[in-house]
Amino acid sequence: MKEERPVVFDMMTEKDLELIEKTKYEVSFKAGEIIFKRGSKTSQFMYLTTGLAKSYLESCGDKNLIIRLIKPYEIMGVLASFVDGAHHFSVMAVEDCQCCFFDLNVYKDIARKNSKVYDKITENLCRHSMQYFSKFISLTQKHVNGRIAETVLYLYNEIYKTNPINLTISKHDIADMTGMSKDTAVRVLKALDSEEIIKVEGDVITILDLKKLEKICDIG
Repeated sequence: MKEERPVVFDMMTEKDLELIEKTKYEVSFKAGEIIFKRGSKTSQFMYLTTGLAKSYLESCGDKNLIIRLIKPYEIMGVLASFVDGAHHFSVMAVEDCQCCFFDLNVYKDIARKNSKVYDKITENLCRHSMQYFSKFISLTQKHVNGRIAETVLYLYNEIYKTNPINLTISKHDIADMTGMSKDTAVRVLKALDSEEIIKVEGDVITILDLKKLEKICDIG
């Protein structure tokens, strides 16, 4: 059975894989533990094999901005190495996670010699940049209903891929994903519930009218 891992590993030669595997080690993180902190120096690239994590920017008090959620086999830690070697956001485990670490310099050396690996790195960085642009547009141009609708659709389409959605993130996280207070996020969720667009029961969100939810997301 083929080992599950990031697609970039499929671009590597047997020699590349042998080199990178020698640097591998694994670490387990409990929900709520920091995987890496903004401002810390990086010497590894990493990916989750199990669990869910969140990347976020810290601000005053307990208010953060969640940039995106990170699923298994998404590479982390490469972006910082092309700028100043320091992480520009923090990553925390949302669920209990298992994480694989590899030597970043070995990885970059492989990429310099293997154009397919380099192209995949570039593709990943561009995809994440587009996600950041989309987040910026959402936060600056959409009203609260549109931002909550967009987040529920993101959780449905990209993260949990089930309906009902059994949340492992908190309502506080949903607020941090949408750039609003927890009270406002809960109020908007309740409003969508009362309109029978979604149903909210504790940590479970059920999408009742997908087309209406998509329309609210589109019009902002």
